[in-house]
Amino acid sequence: MKKYLSILFMVSGVLYACNCAVGRDMLRCDYYVGHKFDKSHQKECLNYANSINKDGMYAKASWYFLLGGDVKNAKINAKKALKIGHHYAAEYLGMAYLIENDTKNAKKEFSFFKNKVKKNQYIKKDLNILKHLYNNFKGISKNPIH
Repeated sequence: MKKYLSILFMVSGVLYACNCAVGRDMLRCDYYVGHKFDKSHQKECLNYANSINKDGMYAKASWYFLLGGDVKNAKINAKKALKIGHHYAAEYLGMAYLIENDTKNAKKEFSFFKNKVKKNQYIKKDLNILKHLYNNFKGISKNPIH
């Protein structure tokens, strides 16, 4: 844990020195929202998502929209990413459907994800993060792609 924090603060210091606001937003989002489940920093997630969305990084933007609490834009970007062949975005779309309690579409997306993406070791961690951020997130108790 100390090693993780040390690296995070070193990178944060470098980004601060170069005035890289986008990078700072990502680090703050990852640490405060994704690691500490602190919703007061969701604005940084949304700032980062909007920045990378402009560059066509739709799948990654989808995840940061989820972290920022914007399920609508998470779905929009995940669908864009899927259209250009970024199959791992099906995980984020499935999670967005779970947040909306649409298990039918969530299962469809997770099934697609399982068939297209061979390495899926992050899904349990991602589900855990969302369970802490969304009060209405029922999710599933185990990995949904098994």
